[in-house]
Amino acid sequence: MTLTARTGPAASRQRTAPPNHAASPNSAAPTGSRPLTDHWDTVRTLVRALHERAATPAPPPPRDAAVFTPDGELPPLDGPLRAYLSAAAARVVRLPDHRGTRLHLLDLCAAPEARSAQSAGALLVVARAVHHARCTGERIALLAPSSGNAATALRDAVLRAQRCGLAHPDQVRVVALVPAGSRHKVADSALARHPELRRRNPLVFYHGSEPGAVHELAAAYCRERAHALRTGTGAALWYVRDPVDHRAADALRAFVEREALGAAGAGGRAHAQAVATGSGLLGHRLGSTLLEPDGTDGTDGAGGTGERDGRGGAAGRNGTPAARYLLVQQLHTPDLVLHLLTGSFSREGVPPYAYDRARRLHHQPAGGTPDPHFPRTAHHPQEILDPTFFTRAPATAPELSALVRTHGGDGIVVSRYECLARYPSLRAMLRPAGVELPADPARLGEWSLVMALTGVLNALDRGLLTEPEVVVHGTGSYGVDDRPPVPDPLARYADSVDELHAVLTRALSPRGRRS
Repeated sequence: MTLTARTGPAASRQRTAPPNHAASPNSAAPTGSRPLTDHWDTVRTLVRALHERAATPAPPPPRDAAVFTPDGELPPLDGPLRAYLSAAAARVVRLPDHRGTRLHLLDLCAAPEARSAQSAGALLVVARAVHHARCTGERIALLAPSSGNAATALRDAVLRAQRCGLAHPDQVRVVALVPAGSRHKVADSALARHPELRRRNPLVFYHGSEPGAVHELAAAYCRERAHALRTGTGAALWYVRDPVDHRAADALRAFVEREALGAAGAGGRAHAQAVATGSGLLGHRLGSTLLEPDGTDGTDGAGGTGERDGRGGAAGRNGTPAARYLLVQQLHTPDLVLHLLTGSFSREGVPPYAYDRARRLHHQPAGGTPDPHFPRTAHHPQEILDPTFFTRAPATAPELSALVRTHGGDGIVVSRYECLARYPSLRAMLRPAGVELPADPARLGEWSLVMALTGVLNALDRGLLTEPEVVVHGTGSYGVDDRPPVPDPLARYADSVDELHAVLTRALSPRGRRS
């Protein structure tokens, strides 16, 4: 199947006028922009096609519950579904220029209900699960390992589906498995406060030394116990790990960009994001290919057979320069930047740092030329700025590196020291755009946006970005006081398959009985 932006009636509303470079610094797309509902037919077609591409042949009955995934079908848009999907909103806001470069914020958390860009993908995951449950009568439990934001998004989506009348609490449940170090990122809600909803939808903290091991624990559970769970409870366990729904939601970023800014000018347009796996930028690339009238190659996010645009990147067949991407990461997990620069995840690609005892800081050694892709000063060479970014050696690295090498872009690593040095100016820059950072950076609960902006400004200062226009993807920003976390006593704990099985059995059994 060939996908284009013309799939569905929403395509007729797309604008392709050139960007308005004279727009005021505070100009924005309509605050009520709802990409999921605006392009629902496109989303349905895209999810179906991505699911078919990723699906493996199902084994003959009895099927192994470990490989259960609902089909790629989503329901037609109606009133309740529209209300449910309205929790995902996006807008483009002009930011102050920097060194003559036009800056825009693609705010992916424009809806009050959303605190991260994970919300749109989570809404699609739960919508697929609800549609499957309603069509088959089969109950579904989502097993979702997460660094925190995705857990909140899925829990909110499950609760919203119930409140919008799409699903009964027994039809779709979510079990979120989160590193204990990210407990502050999972927002409190009725799913934690209501005793029966809490039992059905447990939040599970993992105390292992490596946060990313939540994925290994979930995978081990599916291999060893998922079939027994299904036999004992009658519920299908969906291990939420495939990028289909999030990739489809992220593709709409390109639609929002085009509607607000038009096609990129001759000098091209760069896109920057603080990344763990880079899936959001790969989704944007997919959406960009759908918007190309002539359907350029590269629908896998990495190809590209168009003409060169004269600046080292590839251009589409209509002459529009392809988007270039700036990957922004932290020192603890700079794997995507390392892979882009060296073709390896080895930390040997990180420059050496010398400790300054007087200032208690680490610096790239004086006397040489500092590596512009890494911080010149840091509190520690392996510091954790935000536990959201815990992924090591992401499987998306080859695809993302190929995308950047083909179309242009770069990677940069930022430190807490650099973010704090820019924090007052970033706060002033974002306030007119309607994004309020806490006065005290210690009260900032999500650093993604601050990291991305710091990376962009550093890259412009160091000559790593030369495009005349940069879009910063705002994937998350909230203060710890904006939404309190789930209290520890309301969570469960599991560090092994056996402990996780006890939690799941209680969640899925009638009235919490253990089987």
